[in-house]
Amino acid sequence: MAGHSILYLGRGEFAADYLHELETLPVCAMLTRYASLKIPVDAPSIIDLVLFEAGPAIAQSGQSIAELIGSFDKHPVIALTTKDREHRGIAAIRAGAQAYICVDDISVEGQEAAFDHAVQRHRLQHRLSDTDVTVLSILKNINDGVIVVDKHGHVLDINPAARTILSLGPRMQPDTGWEQTFCCIDEFGDNYRNSADLPLVRSRHGEKFSNQVALYRVPEQVDTVLSINGQGLYDGKRELIGGVITFRDVTDATKRTNELQRLAQYDELTGLPNRSLFVEQLARAIGRSQRKSAPLAVLFIDLDRFKSVNDTLGHDTGDSLLKQVAGRLRKHLRIGDMSGRWGGDEFVVCLEDFGESNNAAAAAQKLLLVLSEKYEIGNSEVYATPSIGIAVYPESGDVADRLIKAADLAMYEAKKRGGGRFQYFSEALNTKLAQREELEVGLRHALVRDEFVLHYQPRIDLASGRLIGLEALLRWQHPRFGLLPPARFLPILESSGLIHSAGEWVITTACRQLAAWQRQFELPDLSLAINLSQQQLMHQRLVDAVKESLDNTALDPGCIELEISDGDIVRKRTAELNILQALRKLGVRISLDHFGTGEVSFESLDHGYIDSFVLDQSLIADVEENDSHQRIVRAAIAMARGLDIEVAAEGVETLTQLEFLRSCNCDLAQGFLISKPVQSEKVAAILRSEIAGTRLLARGMP
Repeated sequence: MAGHSILYLGRGEFAADYLHELETLPVCAMLTRYASLKIPVDAPSIIDLVLFEAGPAIAQSGQSIAELIGSFDKHPVIALTTKDREHRGIAAIRAGAQAYICVDDISVEGQEAAFDHAVQRHRLQHRLSDTDVTVLSILKNINDGVIVVDKHGHVLDINPAARTILSLGPRMQPDTGWEQTFCCIDEFGDNYRNSADLPLVRSRHGEKFSNQVALYRVPEQVDTVLSINGQGLYDGKRELIGGVITFRDVTDATKRTNELQRLAQYDELTGLPNRSLFVEQLARAIGRSQRKSAPLAVLFIDLDRFKSVNDTLGHDTGDSLLKQVAGRLRKHLRIGDMSGRWGGDEFVVCLEDFGESNNAAAAAQKLLLVLSEKYEIGNSEVYATPSIGIAVYPESGDVADRLIKAADLAMYEAKKRGGGRFQYFSEALNTKLAQREELEVGLRHALVRDEFVLHYQPRIDLASGRLIGLEALLRWQHPRFGLLPPARFLPILESSGLIHSAGEWVITTACRQLAAWQRQFELPDLSLAINLSQQQLMHQRLVDAVKESLDNTALDPGCIELEISDGDIVRKRTAELNILQALRKLGVRISLDHFGTGEVSFESLDHGYIDSFVLDQSLIADVEENDSHQRIVRAAIAMARGLDIEVAAEGVETLTQLEFLRSCNCDLAQGFLISKPVQSEKVAAILRSEIAGTRLLARGMP
């Protein structure tokens, strides 16, 4: 490094030792001293650096420190101070000095770096356009960090906010290689592979960018996440001379965002990837399998009789069981294999690189044994066996969704065969899957194409035989398969999420039709039952749909009865109970469907949600010869009467069944004996007959 011609302004005794040593160093070619704080007329013609004493003499001169430094504008300026008065040097930097030196705490190397930095910084500032000078002046005092580099990557300026964010001391001056290590890690924790992507490099190359997220990492310090903007710096001739970046600390915001993303991608109960994340991971795994020509399999796992555990031992025990199942999956899967929670008591697993195809069966058998071992939950021993479906790529499907559907279908086949076993996806199941996919595609257009229809099954008062209401039953007029009952498509509606749109259509259509019948036939008390899916009970949109239909039709809310399954009320999950409370506030009636088939908690009937329940048709079908079912029906009706709950029976097909229900004081009945589900036009004819005094059972009743 060539020596500099240096001018010192200030008291000689202030920095005597420092100046004496400076004259002996190669960095100093000539040192000229003046006691005054202004450049004298007889100063050397060549001045490379101006050093001045930052102290009380400035105030005594009648100038501010900014005015003093401004008078040295043609030269690089370095303030001299002492370590115990370092704040004076920092103030000088803020006032426009290129650097400062503590004369009692400076090494030879540090001094050379300070001189070089001051010269380069001054050179860049004098080449800047007037606009950029103004911008940099403003940036110095903002709360965002600011770093200025020249076109060679030398860091020429770091504002106070940047030093605070990066925990840099006021005298710390980065070396020439710092731009290669500053924020060299991207937001995902990976090193940038190309140095051209580094923020300081991008800016000095003239690239304008914003919101580059990168990690600032130094030893023994927590990573800081920065959001960085940058652009080039230009001289008055629009020639690129350097770059500037501004940044802010977004560590806390990133943590919050990451936590929200984690909640959105991971199951809250088990900590496993949720449905959307697993599908995303599986798609990437399929890509790897395709590139490596390696095997891949999806296992779809469902716990047999989990509903029984949840209903009898309670929601908390059921949740604990699911968490333990997730723990066993994590423990017993190989590194690289993936697992996730699909929903409810369903789990999914992806196996990669498992060698021979029969090794997938070996993995499934291992999981069968592991998941069938007893679970200790509190003071209880719980047993649960899994049913597992296996789908192999690419034979069973070549995309994530199809593989999962194939494994799901195979799982149901395993469950049909008694559960506690695994089943491969087969050609026969492939035909079912193709039909299911065709139905799913069709369902996505069914509402738009007006293919859904409602049939209505009359419900009579057993004491009088009078028709008092109907149940709305959804049907699908499929363009190829004809009229389909809900058993064919309801599971697909639920698994695809279309149940909400379809359910809202049912509510709107049924309420509009009921209002029309009430007006046409002057039957203000005619009621209508509408079935709900458990998924609908999880969303506020159900309440909104019911309220909107009531408002639009001016129906008496008490004429609408919403039927839910017994499990929906027994589970007592907060979401479902909140929706039930909101529905009750609207004034509609709540009915418990399929009563007597599940392990219902009778206590749940006594908390005010339930207005009625419907005895399941399986209890009625053989009630003539099944003494056990007779006793169950009598007990259920007696209990209901004690709780002031109305009882309906469905599936009534014979007079003997009807007479038995009347003898038990059952309130309502419906079934083929009374009427099959019919279209709305036929309901109108039935209502005309009712008004005329002809009952549906006039011929068969004594």
